[in-house]
Amino acid sequence: MRFDTSRSTSDKAVRAARSSGFPWLIRAGFVARGLVYGLIGGLALALALGAAGGSTTNQQGALALIAGAPLGSVALAVLAVGILAYAVWQIGQAALARGLESAGQDSTTDRLANLGSGLAYVGLFVIAVKVLFETSSDQSSGPRKAAAGVLGWPGGQWIVGVGGLAFVVVCFFMAYDGVSGSYLENSKTEQMSPNARRVFGVVGRVGRLARAVVFALVGYFLIRTAIDFNPNKAIGVDGALRKVAQEPYGSWLLAIVAIGLIAFAVSSVAEARYERL
Repeated sequence: MRFDTSRSTSDKAVRAARSSGFPWLIRAGFVARGLVYGLIGGLALALALGAAGGSTTNQQGALALIAGAPLGSVALAVLAVGILAYAVWQIGQAALARGLESAGQDSTTDRLANLGSGLAYVGLFVIAVKVLFETSSDQSSGPRKAAAGVLGWPGGQWIVGVGGLAFVVVCFFMAYDGVSGSYLENSKTEQMSPNARRVFGVVGRVGRLARAVVFALVGYFLIRTAIDFNPNKAIGVDGALRKVAQEPYGSWLLAIVAIGLIAFAVSSVAEARYERL
């Protein structure tokens, strides 16, 4: 009886979401995600070519570029709504174990992945709102400040270390998703031409692997922060990309990662059209 009631509630929630235009907002969220990663990739490529100046190669830097364009505030507000809708959709899948167009996945791993992704995009929504109202701070120092605060808590080293380990685990999932092509299972590839399907498969794989590299670097430096008890070693996306640039042949490596992030952006925009919600 409890199962039937839960299923009935789930069905009502899905029907309400379908009829409210919510799917269009979710697809706008895919476009927003693609635009953000495309700009991060572009900024990283400029950094690799020595032309980035003081630009911040992370989500905040990308959103600030949008806000600074003509009608940028309007565009950023629309993107923020799309990002929030995307986050709600992911969290909803975690809660209901189903999507709007499919039965979804009932495994604990998939539901946790959806929940983690949803919460991450809630964070991106918050950054977008801060940039929109010009209340954002220097996000490149954000990870250090956060790590410094957490390290002062009881068991803070363990918390920071587990956080870093979580980034590394997510990186392996992203890498597996890219290598195996499992992300294609949720896409309407049957609606694509053979050439479009091949291109979509390649850019999706390359993009996910590039994003996995960035997450792995962030996780690694968080773990180093916990081990050395030094918050200055905590970095975010911006710091991770700059660390790549500092390595031997770093400009070439960063350019490859940047192109991969741009590929992920292209894949994300394509998913706005073909993702099975």
